[in-house]
Amino acid sequence: MDTTQHERHLAEVSDQGFTIVPNVFSSQRAEAFARRIREIEHETLKPLQPNEKEEDSSFLRTAGLLRLDRMFWDVPIDPIISSLVEGILGPNFLLSTFTGIDLKPRSGTVQPLHPDDALVPVPRPHAQPIGCTVMWVVTPFSKSTGGTRLLPGSHREPLDLLFDQNDARLAATIQPELVPGTALVFDHALFHGAADNPSDDWRLGMQVSYHAGWVRPYTNWFRTIPIEEVREFPEALRDQLGYQTFHGIGTAHMTPGSYRESYVNREAREPRISLE
Repeated sequence: MDTTQHERHLAEVSDQGFTIVPNVFSSQRAEAFARRIREIEHETLKPLQPNEKEEDSSFLRTAGLLRLDRMFWDVPIDPIISSLVEGILGPNFLLSTFTGIDLKPRSGTVQPLHPDDALVPVPRPHAQPIGCTVMWVVTPFSKSTGGTRLLPGSHREPLDLLFDQNDARLAATIQPELVPGTALVFDHALFHGAADNPSDDWRLGMQVSYHAGWVRPYTNWFRTIPIEEVREFPEALRDQLGYQTFHGIGTAHMTPGSYRESYVNREAREPRISLE
């Protein structure tokens, strides 16, 4: 991506809350992603509980992709996307969530509009973005497949409008036509939501969300991925999981006794960041 395109995408995120980046990955990779995620769905999907019905859910969400297959390691650190995310959030941004979302056919369910930053207690509109989501389009997104609905400009609205789902507001949403290989990038503050999928096919995307380096990621990577596995990750991916300092401030490699401290229980303290 050249500088002009890069700046245009950043301007679109700032102005309308989202941008569409074509040709981020090939159709062959899209097919491989779909095949593997659906294998994982088949292998790991838990049975319905006694009080659950299949029609109670409209999609399957597959977490833990970084641990389940190396083919997913390059997704969060894709250079084109990482460059845009850094332009939106600043350096030392963190990976917050990474899941596959497979929308069921003919579920009859429409997801309410919502922002992805509702849990972060920072007044809206934000002085600067605190997070962004990148939806990797694995199968076609459109009105006929339940493509993501977006409310342009809503990243500048107060959170109170979360409860305002009136007809006029919903009529202002758009559903971009997105082909496999496309990435939909949007500010966490943007109101969005999945629609009903009236087709006979499942609609699959990979949701990759990031937070600014000063915001706690929604996923606790230190607890969910054993350090032995983290050591095998590319350095850029380890950084996104939090194995780095923020703007060079702090300690990224902790060794007991390497600095003066006054903790009473010094001997019991266990390093949290060291990869050694």
